[in-house]
Amino acid sequence: MSIKDFSNEERRVSKEDLGKNSHSEPSYAGIILCILIIGLILILGGLFMWNQQLQKNANLIPAPIEQRPTVDQNNEPESTKAEAEVETLGAMSTSDELDAIGADLESTPVSDPNDDFNAIEAEVINP
Repeated sequence: MSIKDFSNEERRVSKEDLGKNSHSEPSYAGIILCILIIGLILILGGLFMWNQQLQKNANLIPAPIEQRPTVDQNNEPESTKAEAEVETLGAMSTSDELDAIGADLESTPVSDPNDDFNAIEAEVINP
């Protein structure tokens, strides 16, 4: 196998090929791409640090404790009245006969809403 020497031969290059390689302007695509990647990494790092700071601060703030009264502590008069009404309504029959439904309707106490509104208004005006 012999190596051919092309040093003495005439080179044939087209004019188009000469235009491609002769002093063209440098491309900045690689530099711009690197800057964008570094910027993206910095933004993501900043978001991560911000999230960590928010989580740290959230752990420092105590959660609100609900101060709901127990059944023994609840001394409101409405509670006993409401419980009695619920027990009365729970005493209805499970029958689907018309007579049973009519009896349930007759036994259900229906109060006038105006009486309730007047009682509320009296409490607001005269506490």
